[in-house]
Amino acid sequence: MGKTSILLVDDDRFFREALGEFLKEQGYEVRRATDGLEALAAVRDEPPDLILLDLIMPKVDGGRVCRYLREDPRFRHIPIVIFSGLSARDIAGLPGVSADAYVAKGPLQIVTKNVLSAIQHLEAHGRSIPLDESVYGYEGFRPRRMVGELLSLKRHYDLLLRTMSEGVLEADEEDRIFYVNPAALAMLGKEEHELIGASLWEAFGPAYQDEVERAAERLRSESTSKRQEVVISLRGKLLKGIFGPLWDNEAYRGLLVVLDDVSY
Repeated sequence: MGKTSILLVDDDRFFREALGEFLKEQGYEVRRATDGLEALAAVRDEPPDLILLDLIMPKVDGGRVCRYLREDPRFRHIPIVIFSGLSARDIAGLPGVSADAYVAKGPLQIVTKNVLSAIQHLEAHGRSIPLDESVYGYEGFRPRRMVGELLSLKRHYDLLLRTMSEGVLEADEEDRIFYVNPAALAMLGKEEHELIGASLWEAFGPAYQDEVERAAERLRSESTSKRQEVVISLRGKLLKGIFGPLWDNEAYRGLLVVLDDVSY
């Protein structure tokens, strides 16, 4: 029997590297991902035996990763261990989060011990462990206030985007889609799982690949360029796409696309 393969997902480089090396020393095969988008690509490329998943991450957070994997028949069987600065019960109450074990984030020497215990428990007993038996490191645990505040802000941001009548897509610096709101899905006639991780032009079809890629390249290479407009004929609708660049200081981080149905 081969080694258990683990996908470790965390945007904290120190934590990701240190925990990964610890698990390798314990005899596990470890791959790493720096955010939820990389994690989804890694799972689709080579499904692991188990996933260790941070909750607060850029692009696609741990809650969405959980939801996408649980909705996919190919991957819903994979055990997921979440580690976070929130309490286990708070995490379990978040939409889409359905992990098999929860580990509190804290000092590395304590987290490594608790992560190993969670993995070994899942290996010995399988999934569907009662919540009270699947939490590790929460004795005397105090949830990190900043993490809770970030999640509250994120929920507010998500609610605003979900209720907008305009379609909204976000893509990263490599033009990979990592967010799409319900209005955009309705306009494009797509399912969310079809678009997350796909190239931006795939949202609009091959006929618009060159035009979308040119617009993205102009915004990426010209820091003074504020926006590009692309008119798209799709499914009997005429859509106007406004492409705007996302900059962090002087670093290009991707694109925000706002869609409006201008058929009438």
